[in-house]
Amino acid sequence: MRALGGLVAASCATTWWASSPVAADTPRDTPAAIEVDREAAPPGRSEFGFDAGAPVEGWAAALSFGYLDAPITLRSSAGTAHPVARRETFALGGALGLGDTAVIDARLPLSHQTGDRLVILGDDRALDRWVPGDLRVGGRVRVVTTRHADAFVRAELSLPTGDDGDLAGEPSWGLAWNLIARFRLPAGIVLAASGGIRLRGAEVMLADKVVGDELHGAVGVAVPIPPIHPLWCVADQVKLTGELVGILGDEVGGSSGPSPAEARLGVVTRPRESFTIGVRLGAGLGDQIGAPTWRATVELTYHGAARLIPAVPSDDDRVIGEPLDD
Repeated sequence: MRALGGLVAASCATTWWASSPVAADTPRDTPAAIEVDREAAPPGRSEFGFDAGAPVEGWAAALSFGYLDAPITLRSSAGTAHPVARRETFALGGALGLGDTAVIDARLPLSHQTGDRLVILGDDRALDRWVPGDLRVGGRVRVVTTRHADAFVRAELSLPTGDDGDLAGEPSWGLAWNLIARFRLPAGIVLAASGGIRLRGAEVMLADKVVGDELHGAVGVAVPIPPIHPLWCVADQVKLTGELVGILGDEVGGSSGPSPAEARLGVVTRPRESFTIGVRLGAGLGDQIGAPTWRATVELTYHGAARLIPAVPSDDDRVIGEPLDD
């Protein structure tokens, strides 16, 4: 438990450092070069819309479909416009478990969208309908484990493969890292929390907002539903999930970054040993870039049993590198 306390203290110190004033580059005047969809659920874990420490025992392949409504609204004296009014996104991804402590994953999206683009800002170019998204590659390492809780460190690199001219990608690389805590409560309930910082290789000016570095956090709970019929589920219980995610944008030169927040409810089930289905519905909280009117996500995950690195057998739970407290 001392290691878990040290991890929390490190997280608080990092949050303080990240929120303090820092020197920043002059933002680019390329307002379309942002990704308005802030959903980036790691593949292979359908439990939540963020990495909550769910295990990947072997490998997993995931196919997801998402519908997004009005993730961005711009207002001026000329009226109100939605640069992206609706977006449907297909994403392919995979995850690979490395032993019992580490996971690596990758996700690549392709979207169809409609909207006004930036007509309200005087740009008459039409919005591209079919757009690729940024490739995201991530890795997670478990650093603490006890009988009822685990803690992880996750890093994620985004590469500018998307259409940054049509609000479907970033103009440069991005690097995010965060700390994850996962608690196993009685009756199979799971409580998870995540928080960290996202750094961008380039900042972009959009209207009166600077899209740049930001803090991000999430909290979620998954509650199993007892079977009400013998054929309810073959391999696992159905779980109800709820989560709250949010972002705190940086302040640069008197202009603050967008700080969207979103609440989501979902259902996760594993009807067969090799398949997991996750469904989530979300709604934005407030009028911020990246906070949609609502979203819907469906994800199908196939779980492979083969392990690249065998798990290390252990007779007792312990904190890595430290004896378990009494």
